[in-house]
Amino acid sequence: MANPVWGLLEKSQIDPEKIEEAIARLILEHEKDEESHLGPGESLTSHKAALVIDHLVNSIVADKIKDGEVWERHRHSSSAWLRLLAMWPNEAIKILKIVWTGAAGQDYARAVAFDGTYIYVGLSTDPAKVVKIDPATMTTVATWTGAAGVAYCYGLTFDGTYIYAGVNTSPAKVVKIDPATMTTVATWTGADGQNYCKALTFDGTYIYAGLDISPGKVIQIKRSDMTTNQVWTGAAGENLCKALTFDGIYIYAGHAVAFDSPAKVVKIDPATMTTVATWTGADGQNNLFALTFDGTYIYAGLATIIAKVVKINPSTMATVLTWTGVAADDSCYGLTFDGVYIYAAVYTEPAKVVKINIATMTTVSTWIGAAGENYCRVLTFDGNFLYIGNDINPAKLIRKIMRDINETGI
Repeated sequence: MANPVWGLLEKSQIDPEKIEEAIARLILEHEKDEESHLGPGESLTSHKAALVIDHLVNSIVADKIKDGEVWERHRHSSSAWLRLLAMWPNEAIKILKIVWTGAAGQDYARAVAFDGTYIYVGLSTDPAKVVKIDPATMTTVATWTGAAGVAYCYGLTFDGTYIYAGVNTSPAKVVKIDPATMTTVATWTGADGQNYCKALTFDGTYIYAGLDISPGKVIQIKRSDMTTNQVWTGAAGENLCKALTFDGIYIYAGHAVAFDSPAKVVKIDPATMTTVATWTGADGQNNLFALTFDGTYIYAGLATIIAKVVKINPSTMATVLTWTGVAADDSCYGLTFDGVYIYAAVYTEPAKVVKINIATMTTVSTWIGAAGENYCRVLTFDGNFLYIGNDINPAKLIRKIMRDINETGI
């Protein structure tokens, strides 16, 4: 049959098409059909045609799901995903959750980054390691291994070209890595007393290294020659920098201070590397290990018993709201944002990841790891999947879709 119209064919006539091919063509034909839209530029879910898409996509899933078929790129229909989860849980596990497990000596996931194509996991080993992972298959592509004395990777960031690994040594080091070859390009080494890099971030110009010392320091590093440009040094009590984030204008440094003292977040002007303002936690808001930014607010993850995440207004550096976990949700060590929700990494056995409604700072749902998937230390998001790093031996990195899917059970 020449130039058939897919929507009018019997399902038996489209057997050669894979799920992704059929759905892609269906969506393309729909978008080309001007009469199917209520108005210019409206999204697929904003009009009645969405119901037709849901019905047809569900039909494709019911008729054509087979072992090994690739469907994860097509999330036009939430109801189709839910149907897949309900009717084919084994296939759903293959599509939604894939686990990378480190080889011998690839232990303790302490940092994670995404370069637009690949996922990188930093390992707290001696020497330090950074593993480049294909997110489609969750298999190792290549591994960078630090030179002698370059041990315990706690920070990773990406500048659009290179990966940077921060290592927890004395003096601290930040290694610039070519992701194409996974080899060292250059290394920044701290001056006397600049020890223990626990966090990295990038502001579009400089790399910033947060040092886990007292008082805390943040080093502004020139990428061209990996030398120090400026240094911020904390005031009295601004100790142990364990987290950094950037809001497009300012750098924010998160300080644990001491186990039994309120945490601090310092807003730093990158032009002068001076303090603009400081947030100090209330009683019991101690032990800060994670920071992230959602485009409006800063979020601080606290490794307290029970875990807490504090939403901070960057203009006033005042607390807006606080999320507190349930019993046994101990120690938030990682945070990430997917454009809609905040996710908190909970350091439990098995690991937990809590999806948080940023408007109310309440729990939406919780993912719990399978047996052996313990101690979530780090998280990142690549636009489709959440990646959950396990601080175990050997290390694990779990690829998981979270948004609009009930996390429990899969």
